[in-house]
Amino acid sequence: MKKLLLVVCLALLGATSAMALEKGDKAVGINIMYGTEIESLGVGVKAQYAFHEHWRGEGSFNYFFRRHDTHMWDINLSAHYLINLGEKFRVYPLAGPTIVNSTKDLGGDGVNQSITKFGLNLGGGAEYCVSDNFAVGMEIRYSIVSKIDQAVLGVGAAYHF
Repeated sequence: MKKLLLVVCLALLGATSAMALEKGDKAVGINIMYGTEIESLGVGVKAQYAFHEHWRGEGSFNYFFRRHDTHMWDINLSAHYLINLGEKFRVYPLAGPTIVNSTKDLGGDGVNQSITKFGLNLGGGAEYCVSDNFAVGMEIRYSIVSKIDQAVLGVGAAYHF
């Protein structure tokens, strides 16, 4: 009986352990966001790679749904500095380059105006580790891009492997 109790306790401790970040850890995930310039919801995908226990890089592609005859997409590369606030919760500032495209429909016949510009993302986020392989989080970033800058608020999930 004592051995069974010990096995159950160890299993519970393992199920509630912290999601420690180690060099080489990878993750993929999805995001749902809102862009303030386009005033529309968007969806995105992301991939993460840990360079150190506190540093990870993230690449993401986001698409903002059409609103007022305009749609947008962006590609981001961000560096995150992870600060652990307990076993399962961490926060991070982020910074990195972005490419943003805004396309406006100018009427019928498929005539549109498209602008693609480079810029800089600054922001931060928080992440909660639900299990050793799954995390949920939220993020806010400001994309500094000439004439099409915007704040982006998002929530997402990531699978770590």
